[in-house]
Amino acid sequence: MRTVEWPEREAFVAHLDRLKEARGFRYDVALAEAADISHSAISNWRSGKQKPSITAITKLAAALDVNAHDLAARAGVAEGFAQASTPTQLPAEVETLLDHVQTASGNRLTELLAFVSKVNEWFEGTQPRGNGERARRAS
Repeated sequence: MRTVEWPEREAFVAHLDRLKEARGFRYDVALAEAADISHSAISNWRSGKQKPSITAITKLAAALDVNAHDLAARAGVAEGFAQASTPTQLPAEVETLLDHVQTASGNRLTELLAFVSKVNEWFEGTQPRGNGERARRAS
């Protein structure tokens, strides 16, 4: 089998799977249909036979209701997007949290963001100060 050079493939496919699950797509075929792309395209991405095109990324992002620039950056095909962010290797737990934030809505999103705010507050309160002391938590 011939494969293309695509170092981001595994991370992109894992991210795609998390988004797919969060949006309720059980199978790649259903996602491909919703995005109006060939299901064999997704299969080819998984196997490393080809990288997604900018057109496919744009359609996929619309079907998953996520930012096309970020999806393109994660896929390593951001050249067509001037505003694409650079993907960062994050721990799986953080990637999952980001996926939840991207896909949650209404009260669920409000609750999730409130929890994240509390975690950030805790983290900032436990950071050492310049003199080696920890910052005091605001009560």
